[in-house]
Amino acid sequence: MAFLSANSYSHPYRASPWARYGLALLASGLAFALQWLLWPWWAPSPVFFFLAAVIFSASQGGHGPGALSTVLSLLAIRFFFREAGPSSDAHHSISSALFTGVAALMTLICARVRLSLHEAQVARASAQANGHVLAITLRSIGDAVVTTDPNGLVRFINPVASYLCGWRELDAIGQPLERVLRLVDPSSREPLAPTSVARDEARPVQLGHQALLLSRRGGELPIEHTAAPISDSQGHRLGTVIVFRDISARFREDRERAQLLAREHDAHLEAEVQRERLETLFMQAPVAICLTRGPDHVVELVNPLGQTLVGELLSLGRTVRETVSGLDPHLVQLLDEVFRKGTPFVGHEVPLRADFSGSGRDEVKYFDLTWQPWRGVDGEILGTMGLCAEVTEQVLARREVEALASDLQQALQTRDDFLSVASHELKTPLTSLQLQLQMLRRSLPELDDNGLPHPSRKRVEASLRPAERLHQLVNNLLDVSRIRAGRLALEHETVDFASLLQDVVSRAEADAAGAGCKLILYPSPPIIGRWDRLRLEQVVTNLLSNAIKYGAHQPVEMAVIQEGSFAHLTVRDHGIGIPPESQARIFQRFERAVSERHYGGFGLGLWICKQIVDSLGGDIRVESLPGQGATFTVSLPLELPPNGKSSSGSFPSV
Repeated sequence: MAFLSANSYSHPYRASPWARYGLALLASGLAFALQWLLWPWWAPSPVFFFLAAVIFSASQGGHGPGALSTVLSLLAIRFFFREAGPSSDAHHSISSALFTGVAALMTLICARVRLSLHEAQVARASAQANGHVLAITLRSIGDAVVTTDPNGLVRFINPVASYLCGWRELDAIGQPLERVLRLVDPSSREPLAPTSVARDEARPVQLGHQALLLSRRGGELPIEHTAAPISDSQGHRLGTVIVFRDISARFREDRERAQLLAREHDAHLEAEVQRERLETLFMQAPVAICLTRGPDHVVELVNPLGQTLVGELLSLGRTVRETVSGLDPHLVQLLDEVFRKGTPFVGHEVPLRADFSGSGRDEVKYFDLTWQPWRGVDGEILGTMGLCAEVTEQVLARREVEALASDLQQALQTRDDFLSVASHELKTPLTSLQLQLQMLRRSLPELDDNGLPHPSRKRVEASLRPAERLHQLVNNLLDVSRIRAGRLALEHETVDFASLLQDVVSRAEADAAGAGCKLILYPSPPIIGRWDRLRLEQVVTNLLSNAIKYGAHQPVEMAVIQEGSFAHLTVRDHGIGIPPESQARIFQRFERAVSERHYGGFGLGLWICKQIVDSLGGDIRVESLPGQGATFTVSLPLELPPNGKSSSGSFPSV
């Protein structure tokens, strides 16, 4: 508004020409009227009033109105106020000439003075308007502005600076600048003079000096500031202007950028470390690695082990077809399929025939191969990556082991055949020997002539016991051969387990008495089930024999009970016991928990028991501690399980 009012300032010099010339006519007319009225009584010189009219017209209208007033005054003087007399013409001419000169001179002087006054007034109004506009501008800009006088006292502070410094404008005016604008160095925390960056030379105000502004409210604010001198046209120092702005956002951005750069640098270092680690792993991997690119399978990278395995066959920059001569075309097709479909290929013990040693002779080596697609970041298949481990020695060793295993299997089969044949051949004379000894014992009297036990009968009985023991061993060997061959059949029939146990105990009483063992059989009601009687007797006999053998001079307890659909046989001795680490091993063939020097046998009895119990669908287990005896428990289902063997079934081959 002030700027507009200054531009529209009204002055006679800026008035319309009609107004200015009209004013000249009016002034000339007033001079004529005054001269006319006073002429009869006073007869004053007409030059006085008309010269005043010229001066007024020139001072108010400029050259044109002054000239017009001069012309009108001359005409009035000549025709209306001319003196009579003989010398009047000459006197009038001289007066007119003098009036004209004086009027022209006064017109020039007044017009010049008028123009100077007008220019000064316009300049003053323009300066006032510009100062007002500048003040509004400084108050409206987004940067903070503070100006001082030559003594360093605050003369102006805009609202932004007032807000950032924490000073009200009225309170800040007249205060020392260092008190209003307190700056410290961000790194050293040393105080900074706000005008320390001011320069006397004329230059644009440029922000670029960072500092921390200590607000009057107690906060700290990062700013960017500069100071410039204020001088008049003569170069006199009028003060200083300080411009600053809040750079908190940029400061945070710079700090975040620095943090991002630091993280990026750390990530770059980590990526470089990972790259070096991967390269190290790649070059030192225990398997051969080969990278190929493109559908032609151009070899791009091979680690040292790959070069060692295949010699110089894989050359960088050449295709697989070119480098490995004699390669199975099927493997090349697999590589094409891996690249085309992206499906990995895994091959075990793949034979490759090539000149691996470079001697000119092809040889066969075996490899475990894995070819998988090599994909880029966007998932596009760039090529293939092959992992290869030579297993030639393993293949040859396995084949050798297989050959040895085959020979061993044949040897075992020969052994089993021999045991089977030997058992059959030994069983017949042993059976005949047992019959002869039994007949001889029956033919001898129990007492001799003196009423003492017959000595021959005692010798026959002593010979009969090892014969029976040998017969049992031969039966065990025969059972082993049958079980191995899967030819030991089971004949299921209805059996009373309690009655069967009582019969076995009755037959073993003599052996138990000879070993100093007392047999304790707990009574039980009949327990009827479907089992193979002979094989069940064999299980009970073997368990009872072991209890008598390893529990000498201690009682042996036996019981059979029924729980639901199962019958449970328990044989407990109080002998040497079995260590925990041997309890699972005693059910294997030819395994024993004690030394052979103190206890005889082949270690087959419990294994045969387990095979029979398993075939009957049951379970056998032992609980024992060294020196506290052993308890064997056999659990058998009363009926053959649905998935069990039929009555004519046989043992599985083991």
